[in-house]
Amino acid sequence: MESGTTQLERGFGMEGHTKASSRNRKTRLIWFRLSSILIGLSFFPLLEFVCFVADIGHPSTSDDPFVGFKGIRPLFTPSEDGSLWETSRARLGFFAPQSFTASKSADEFRIFVFGGSTVQGNPFQPETSFTTFLEQALNVASPGRRWRVINCGGISYASYRLVPIMQECLQYEPDLYIFCEGHNEFLEDITYSEVRESSDAIAGVYSSLSRFRSFRLLSSLLKADSESPYQPLDPNHPVLPMEVDALLDHQGGLEHYHRDDQHADAVVRHFQGNIERIADICSTSKVPLLILKPPCNLSDCPPFKSQYAAGISPEKQATLTSLLDEASVSLATNPEASVNLLKQAVQLDERFAFSWYHLGHALLACYRVDEAQTAFVRARDEDVCPLRMTSALERALEDAVESKDLDFIDTAELLQQHSTSPIPGDGLLVDHIHPSFEGHQLIALRIVDWMSSKSLADLQNRQWRSESERQFREHVGSLDDIYFLRGRRALRDLQGWAAGRATKPK
Repeated sequence: MESGTTQLERGFGMEGHTKASSRNRKTRLIWFRLSSILIGLSFFPLLEFVCFVADIGHPSTSDDPFVGFKGIRPLFTPSEDGSLWETSRARLGFFAPQSFTASKSADEFRIFVFGGSTVQGNPFQPETSFTTFLEQALNVASPGRRWRVINCGGISYASYRLVPIMQECLQYEPDLYIFCEGHNEFLEDITYSEVRESSDAIAGVYSSLSRFRSFRLLSSLLKADSESPYQPLDPNHPVLPMEVDALLDHQGGLEHYHRDDQHADAVVRHFQGNIERIADICSTSKVPLLILKPPCNLSDCPPFKSQYAAGISPEKQATLTSLLDEASVSLATNPEASVNLLKQAVQLDERFAFSWYHLGHALLACYRVDEAQTAFVRARDEDVCPLRMTSALERALEDAVESKDLDFIDTAELLQQHSTSPIPGDGLLVDHIHPSFEGHQLIALRIVDWMSSKSLADLQNRQWRSESERQFREHVGSLDDIYFLRGRRALRDLQGWAAGRATKPK
């Protein structure tokens, strides 16, 4: 009996030992797999640390997840004697001539301003842009330093074309970057079909990963054998020509504009991504960045192209036209009746931009300013040819500014505060987007205030504002008649270009 019991106990003991051994093997296997995963995952933090210490993996021109370029020419090239950086002759069709010393003195403060034609000073030239007035005001306010403001405003240049230029200018020892853009995002014909097929989640993942040096380094290695270093990561995404090819530069360009909400959403996502890339470039390079939201004309600029909503029958179109005609006749004598007629029109078709624009004027005639403002903004946003920054682009800019904690000036609000008109119009803007001389001067003075608040400028002259304004007047007065004649001719050409008459703005 004892022997049987002992054998039974031994059996149970052997079985327990086998189970324990099995559990131990499973535990070791689990720990082995976890260790392998942890070791694999630790590679990327280690690589990120190495990239940080070695200072590699900086943002590059090929980081754009939406588009690539066939090539990129430098904006500035050395002068013959090497003493200056000058605007490249190949870029003079889009940028005004600029130069600055190749050797930066110890007391010099360099500011690079990036944007489109608003920054350049159109329809005039940089002599009356806020960049010139900014340099003059700084020299008056703080004469103890050498202030140099370099105008990098390119005609029809959108945010995605400005990013490579901002990266180039890092080699010129910048002390401050100023970025002012948002009106040119719809000018070129970019097919976002592949982008549309990608989910927002995928786009978000790429945007998040591209903030890491290690990811940028690996991406650049993948592109090392590419024909162009400016190709997008996804080979199916569009590759743009070296220079701007705006739709309105071609005969019948206005006809290419049609309502496409999906395309508009992609443009907005692309724009916000570019603002975030710009912020990352400046953060990595330790260059202060100021973002300006550009102004636009709401009350005195009708939509460039209106289009009926899908499904609006010919009968409804005829009714809408009749309502617009009746409202136009009654506006002078009975603006309230005009408002009622135009409200019927926008209810009939909420996507027809022209109706909203006329409703804005009718509401303004009734002194209903807030409602008029809303109507004018809606007219701008429903414009099928969006040559002015839309509300969606404005929100994208503000979201990027908030998420990246960027310094920001709303120049549209600034100009409105100094306008005699209740809604932004021709008072401080010479056309649909370009500020007047006074508008440029107000922007320059506001930037000086901001620089002082950030300890970037020591305002030694207490009378700097009044003296700057006097110098502005003297400077404008010193310009010859040819300057103003060319500006007025450029304004006429620009208005024709915006109306689709294919005369490229000079």
